[in-house]
Amino acid sequence: MIKIIAYSAARSDTDRFYPFLNSLKKQNNVNLSVVASYIHYIDTFGDTIQHLNKNFNVERRKFVKNTLKDSPSLLGKNLAKEIVYLSDLFKKKKPDILILMGDRYEILAPATAAVPFNIPIVHFYGGAVTVGAIDELIRHGVTKMSHLHLTAHDKYSSRLVKMGEEKWRVKTVGIPEISNLRIQKNIRFENLKKKIFLDLRLKTLLVTLHPTTLNFNNIGKEVDSLLNVLKKTKFQIVFTYPNSDLGHQKIIKKIKFFCQKNQQCVFIKNASITLYANLLKKCCAMVGNSSSGIVEAASFKLPVVNIGMRQDGKVKPINVINTYFQEKKILKAIKKASSKKFKDSIKNLKNPYEKKIDLQKISSFILKSCKSSKILHKRFID
Repeated sequence: MIKIIAYSAARSDTDRFYPFLNSLKKQNNVNLSVVASYIHYIDTFGDTIQHLNKNFNVERRKFVKNTLKDSPSLLGKNLAKEIVYLSDLFKKKKPDILILMGDRYEILAPATAAVPFNIPIVHFYGGAVTVGAIDELIRHGVTKMSHLHLTAHDKYSSRLVKMGEEKWRVKTVGIPEISNLRIQKNIRFENLKKKIFLDLRLKTLLVTLHPTTLNFNNIGKEVDSLLNVLKKTKFQIVFTYPNSDLGHQKIIKKIKFFCQKNQQCVFIKNASITLYANLLKKCCAMVGNSSSGIVEAASFKLPVVNIGMRQDGKVKPINVINTYFQEKKILKAIKKASSKKFKDSIKNLKNPYEKKIDLQKISSFILKSCKSSKILHKRFID
């Protein structure tokens, strides 16, 4: 029996994980369990541990709930505690494979804890670039600690090879979660209104703003510039919560205040995959700096206004309009994104991240590669 532990840093990566983990779970010789980071247990982000428990065997852990403060020192302390917890867990469980997803700072803990145990690490979605976030450092650091790489795009696979990774360790798989989003049940407008208290038959913007962690001191100004523009528009607005990066509390506070003054908006803490798919289908544009605007929105022909530098460096489909945190430029970009002319121009758009892949073959690739006698012996290729 092959014992696999998958580490989930946040709800967003759980949804992207799901198709792969579900495929692995169905293998006869696999015992799969999931470890949820402390973020899943924090009510601020929707207490998303419930979502994980419905779908996977989640390792039980003692966890003292606390609020996640915008504090670099607390972030470091939480990572240190997580390394201690995971070191004890790996000693007890003796996993054969560790699977990590993405580039959030939380995945540094399982990667660091796994190295002394010689556990092969499978890393999903390395090779990307995010100029405006500390994720950039985390992603590439975890790449060098990992033994197998499954990427979202051929360009990202090429980048990993340039970073010295052996070609046989790297495979482009796209993002199967997109296909999962597309097949979600359609929610009728009347039922959606009962859920979010807005009638999406009226023009509605889907807005997600995450902290630009390399520009921490200007986060307040960035939020204000966007909210000042949104005041001037006649759109309804569905805000979704930011991630847990440093600066999230400023964003949450300002958006909550905005929604208290504006009845035409709602602030959603934790959207289910079905609800989120329906928002992508029914909103007239997405605004903010979320990777979802780069990765998923294209499959729904949804125009995106991508603000600031957070997503700089990623492969962007033609539905994405890039702009800066300047009110006039944001307003101009929203007007363009919501225009019939622009929507007509992306009717035939194909999402570069949506690929037809055989999940069974990917599962076999992971299991076979991690059995190889070469898996732990990494060579740097010049």
